[in-house]
Amino acid sequence: MFKILVINIGSTSTKLALFLDNEAFFRESIEHSSEKLSRLQGYEEWFRFHNDAVKRVFHERTRDLGDLGLVVSRGGLTRPVQGGAYYINDAMLRDLRSGDYGWHPCNIGPRIAYTIAERYGVKAVIYDSPVSDELIQLARFSGLKGIERGAAFHVLSQKSAGRKAALKLNVPYEQGNFIVAHLGGGITIGAHKNGRIIDGTHGLSEGPFTPQRTGALPLQDFLKLCFSGKFTEEELRRTLFSQGGIHSYLGTHDIKYIEQRANNGDEEAILLLKAMGYQTSKEICSMAAVLEGRIDAVVLTGNLCRAKTVVTEIRNRVRSLGRLLIFPGEDELESLAQAGLRIMSPGGETVKEYA
Repeated sequence: MFKILVINIGSTSTKLALFLDNEAFFRESIEHSSEKLSRLQGYEEWFRFHNDAVKRVFHERTRDLGDLGLVVSRGGLTRPVQGGAYYINDAMLRDLRSGDYGWHPCNIGPRIAYTIAERYGVKAVIYDSPVSDELIQLARFSGLKGIERGAAFHVLSQKSAGRKAALKLNVPYEQGNFIVAHLGGGITIGAHKNGRIIDGTHGLSEGPFTPQRTGALPLQDFLKLCFSGKFTEEELRRTLFSQGGIHSYLGTHDIKYIEQRANNGDEEAILLLKAMGYQTSKEICSMAAVLEGRIDAVVLTGNLCRAKTVVTEIRNRVRSLGRLLIFPGEDELESLAQAGLRIMSPGGETVKEYA
């Protein structure tokens, strides 16, 4: 029996679980308020914040970690890599700390995993990194020479949902065409063809606005904002990625609370949730063009799938594309654990070196 610790640092949460083979021995999901997150500045503050959250869980669970076999973390924003497993090493941690390839709280997860693995004398890996790059050549053009579109999706979540959809339809995932939208603190939409995400919306700089990110912005107005003198670079990053989206309108990214306001007739909450669904629908339909209209299913996954106002708006606008399958919530912890099990099993999956 293999004991595998999995860690998933998200935009608003700290999640971890201990698996004994395929069964979760314990799991913890800690949601963080926008007030606490807004105070964090720089990599080290974010690391201490999430590491302290993990330590509080371990204070009660230290004995359970005996005979730990592997630590698996969600990946962060490094240079583009292939899909699959990579050892967490100094080169990876250096790139995550620098932010040269982008900043997201998930950059913290591998360092926490590495620290824990060192303590217990085991290896730490990432799996299906969000920067796993399978884009086709046409998808790389940005419109400005010198800037190339890159891959930054919820790869782990999207591929897991794609495989579920394929199983439900009795279509091999590696032979199917799916449009998969991960709806959470971040929203990404991917075109899946024959098991590869050949195009998709970058999770930080493209696509619809989210509970706390702006998504794509009108360029002329954004340029004015950049040179207005009202923001430092750090303040602007925080505005775009932590305090944008619905948070910028309502002062909160708590979707349960916002959905409750909508159910009580709050017109502003209703309109914002519909607008998020509207923008998501436009991106889903654009991926239909990528797949040349040949689509086995449109798939929605993530915690925002429980927001009825958002899902209803999407359903109404993408119905012409064919079957819509919805898998509420996210099972990234299970996906990470299953990856760890494949790695540890005899003759298991190869782990690559990040360099």
